[in-house]
Amino acid sequence: VAVRTTIGGIILLVILHARGGRLPTDRTVWAHLFVLATIGNAVPWALVAWAQQTIPSGLAAVVNSLVPASTLAVAAAVGVERLTLRRVAGLALAVVGTLIVVGGEVGAPGRLLSIVILAGATVLYGAATVYAKRFVSDHVRPLTIAAGQVMLAALASIPVAWLAGPTPRWAALGPPVIVSMLLLGAFGTGIAFLLYYSLIGRVGPTNTTMVTYLIPVVGLAAGALLLDERFGIHVLAGLGVIVGGIWLAQRTAAPPPAP
Repeated sequence: VAVRTTIGGIILLVILHARGGRLPTDRTVWAHLFVLATIGNAVPWALVAWAQQTIPSGLAAVVNSLVPASTLAVAAAVGVERLTLRRVAGLALAVVGTLIVVGGEVGAPGRLLSIVILAGATVLYGAATVYAKRFVSDHVRPLTIAAGQVMLAALASIPVAWLAGPTPRWAALGPPVIVSMLLLGAFGTGIAFLLYYSLIGRVGPTNTTMVTYLIPVVGLAAGALLLDERFGIHVLAGLGVIVGGIWLAQRTAAPPPAP
């Protein structure tokens, strides 16, 4: 987490400087960015990193597909979105899909706790998305938000990583691991968050998280092709129910017929 946020923060700061931008000077904005760095980066990414020690990457991607449902639930709880019968039914379906996935993994040591932790991380993602829309994204440039938030997440993660245990030597990690970390920091953190905040300002928090529909598809395919991971039918069935529930919850009601 410390490495990916540091790399992502450096890249975003370079882009910000190249475009003639600057970091905010308002203390209130920095306070909001600190909240976002905590609940949107440092804490959930640490939870995901811990959980993925015991579950396959594809399964983690399936659980991560709950982000739109979590975002809608948080948005409704704080009054940003209105709950309708359709949305309640969709959220219920998403929960059922998660239970289907969890039910098939109960017998695997450590996996149940990891799935619960990953689901908790999606709630934090949802809370961060709603918080950004409510307090920051409407009056601060997306690039400024992303650069400030990821930089704060790095500053918070580095001392925690240092206290958590011995730091591995880069030479001992090997080229594949180092390249993966660089790509995760550059594209999965820096560029991804720039696009993320651009979308929040344009289409709102709930619609922004619809991009997570692609995560389980890519995660399952990459896990099978690159890591030789195998998944039971319950994972695919649960994914189908989750995506169906999210689609139902986010589907816009048809306009009334013209007189």
